[in-house]
Amino acid sequence: MHKLINASLFKLFRDKTFFVTMIIGVVLGFAMIGLNYGVSEGSINGARFFLSGSTVGNGFGITVPINLIVFTIGEFTYGTIRNKVIAGLSKTKIYIALLVTGFVFTLILMGMYTLITVGFGSIIGGFDASDIGGASFILKYLLYIICDYVFVVSLSVFFATMIRVTGGTISLAIVLLVFLNLMPLFLFIGTTASSGITSAAHWTMWINPLYFTGFYSNDVVALINKVISVDLYEQTAQMMAAGILTPLIYSALFAGLGIFFFNRRDIK
Repeated sequence: MHKLINASLFKLFRDKTFFVTMIIGVVLGFAMIGLNYGVSEGSINGARFFLSGSTVGNGFGITVPINLIVFTIGEFTYGTIRNKVIAGLSKTKIYIALLVTGFVFTLILMGMYTLITVGFGSIIGGFDASDIGGASFILKYLLYIICDYVFVVSLSVFFATMIRVTGGTISLAIVLLVFLNLMPLFLFIGTTASSGITSAAHWTMWINPLYFTGFYSNDVVALINKVISVDLYEQTAQMMAAGILTPLIYSALFAGLGIFFFNRRDIK
């Protein structure tokens, strides 16, 4: 298994798309800092970059599924998967190696982008943890982000191995992820004024794997606080369970289905 993973990582890191995406991430990271600095007249906070810049459906995060889909489909197109199967390697192990490779890739890519935006944003404008709920909330939010990207990797590899058409697969993944990311914003725009909101929790947190990162990254907090003053950064045990378990359950579902169908489909 480790040889499969090492081989996939070696090939991924030599892929031109990976390096192009890294360069785009560096440029975009500094561009976001400069843009916010200009718009905010010099008043920026690294904590805000952490909320928005590190999530799936906002800005650079959407490059993760695009790259994973292109890489995974390329493994089929260039015959790499077929050669591994002919060599007697288990399809289950091949699929798991794709998942692990995708997650390592995601950690590197998003870790780099987040360090740039949060790091340099903090150097310029400071990092006020109390502005986003304090250190306790930041740690919880970090767990949500990690679980979200586990889901994104599982979803991307599943779509790529099932559809195997780059354009259609990328379009489907992006539309779905952007919708899930924006759904909390649309939800609260329509209900804030009349629902008597007392927390960030909503029943859709149990069906939307990107609920909490979508809620906070789209600054729903600022929207709601204009209408009602509540502590939207307080996270109950139920909210934490939803933020962690919901994306992991979807991840396990897509991983399980992916392995099942991958083992039963012909490799051409």
